Parts: sequence; C-alpha cells; structure tokens
Amino acid sequence: MRKQKILIVLFAGSLVLPGVVWAGFSGRFDTENNENRKLAEFPEVNLESLGDFPEQFEAYYKDHVPFKNDLVKFCNFIDTEFFRNTKIGDVVIGEDNWLFYLPEREGENAMADYQKTNVYTLEQSAEIASGIAKVRDWFLDRGVKQFHYYVAPNKETLYSKYMPEKPKVIGIGDSRMETFAKYMKENSDVEFDFLADYLREFTEKYQLFRKYDTHMNNLGGYITNEKIVQDMTGESLPIEDIQVLIGTKPCRGDLSRMIGRYKELNDDREYGLNYFHDGIRYKVKKEESEGGEEILKVFKSNSENEKTLMVIGDSFRLRLEKYMPYRYQKTIFVRIDDFDQELLDKYEPDDVIVITVERDQRYMEKLDSYIIQDSGE
Repeated sequence: MRKQKILIVLFAGSLVLPGVVWAGFSGRFDTENNENRKLAEFPEVNLESLGDFPEQFEAYYKDHVPFKNDLVKFCNFIDTEFFRNTKIGDVVIGEDNWLFYLPEREGENAMADYQKTNVYTLEQSAEIASGIAKVRDWFLDRGVKQFHYYVAPNKETLYSKYMPEKPKVIGIGDSRMETFAKYMKENSDVEFDFLADYLREFTEKYQLFRKYDTHMNNLGGYITNEKIVQDMTGESLPIEDIQVLIGTKPCRGDLSRMIGRYKELNDDREYGLNYFHDGIRYKVKKEESEGGEEILKVFKSNSENEKTLMVIGDSFRLRLEKYMPYRYQKTIFVRIDDFDQELLDKYEPDDVIVITVERDQRYMEKLDSYIIQDSGE
C-alpha cells in the first residue's frame, strides 16, 4: 500500500512539478518561436465557440507546452546523432549539414517539386498562364509600362548535390516549374522567368543560398537583382566587377532554428559587397510591419533612373532590398498578401515585378485573386 502511495505521489508530481518550475523559471529557457508558422493563440471562451474550445486549446497547449523547445532540441539531437535521420519535420539534412526546407502541404509542396510528382497538365498550365496574363493586362491598363513575373528557385533545385539519398527523385524529365516555364515561353507573351537556369551558372563559383536558411544570401540576392535590372533597364553591374568579402560572424538561419541546432551550426558566413553604385545613396522613407514581418517599404535614391518600381512578392522579394533601390529613384516593396489597388494609385509605378518562390504554388496559380480581387473584375 505504501508503494502505491509513493507511485501516486511521484505520478502527480510529474504532472504538477514541470508546470511549477516553468511558472517560476520560464525566462531561463528557450521560448522563441522556432517554427516557420504562427503559433496557436489561447482560444476565446464564450458560448458561441464553446464546442471548438477543446480542439483549439489542444492546439494551443501543443504549441506552448513547458520546455517544448528544449525537448525538441534533445529529441532532434538523438535523431541526428544516433539514428542518423535526414528529415526532421519539414527540414531535410543533407551533405555537410546543408539544410533544406521541403514542406508537404496544400499550396506549398517543395517535396513534390523535388521529386517531380506535381507536374502541371497542359490544361493547368493554360489556366495559370491566363491568370498571369490577366494580371499583366490589369497593370498595363492602369499606366504601368513594364510587368515581369519572376520565380525564385527552391534551394534544393540549385543545390541538389547536397541532398541526401532520400528522398528519391521519382519523376523523369522536367520539374513542375521547368515545365511551366517552357509553356510560358512557347505560348504566352507575358515576361515570365524561372530563375533557376540563370542562377545555376553561378553556383560552381559562388554560394548563393545560406546553408542553414531557406533564403538566398547577399550574393544570390545581388546576382538575382542584376538579372532583373538588366531585363527592366538594359543595364547591369556583373558580380565579377565588384568586391566580394566573406564575413567573420556566423550566418545562422531559420532552418537550424527549426531543428534546434541554431547555435551549434555556425560555420556558414554571409557575404559583403563593396564598390558598386558609387555616389548613389538611398534611404527608407516609409516602413510598415506586422508581427516582425515587413509589409511595405518605400525607398528613395538619387539614381539617374527617374522611374518608380514596385516589387510585389513573398519573402524572396526581401533579397532585392539591398540593391534594387540603387536602380530607381523610388522603389516600393510590398508583401503580395497585402497588395491592393490603393498602393498602385498612390505610388503610380512605371514598372512592376512580381517575385515568388518555386515551392509556394498559391501565388502563381491564383495570382489574379491576390492582385485584382478588390477591383470588381
């Protein structure tokens, strides 16, 4: 009987003690959001939503359970060091610890892109192309002189040599985006460019993506920027003509954070670029953000190009912010989810580019709903 009481006390303590310790010392533990999404919030308690409360509270508790990040780090350490797993959640661990983000969900399926299992049919390509052309015409009808659509490649598209043996590439031939880019070239007059082939030429000499992050580094951003500038203005300053410096501080990233190895994976470095656009200066005149993510930025510079450029896109648009403002006297960067016609009317851009990443199918497939949904067309 005494042993049973002891077991009951130990069991009760195991349930209560972590909460007590967490309440008193949570500030000493890692409580950051290490996931590439917004964590669930505590649900509202009212009669109307009472039926949904258990499910919503469960989601909240899973996202905020005490010691979650430390437990995840420990489990990931065991997985990678002892069991040699190469996939943790949406993160794939490749050669030399290169990290890749391959989510598998509706609207954003990088795994299917890599395995080539989601190639568009001709009918699907025609429908998407029609939507992009509709957006192009919508901009031109409102005074825009040039419209270009760019798709930035997934990291694993350029650096497949660092991918592990699994997952295997299943499909044969071109990927979804390669197939669609060929369709656009042969069947559409819209200026559309999948940047993979262009950037691939630079990968042997330069590292264009951050090793532990989903995004390009400064080199990738600059080379992408100059490709776009060449298309839009007919001028560019090649990467070979400027000074490239390797930084001294560790360049960490969102992927290393997601697998709990943020501090340990510290051998990557960011690049610095010097001696370009001498005499040109720019400053940010307006900036809006939401939850730490930038929504709208407006740059003004003393560039000789008097035109105004509007850049609409997902997070990959931010790779251009350090360089594009040198090329236009006014440059507006806006998150695609927050674009509306009022911004177009307010800033009256001469040129518009849209840039989204390969893996996020939502924007390209439904571009007209993101751009002209409020216009009544």
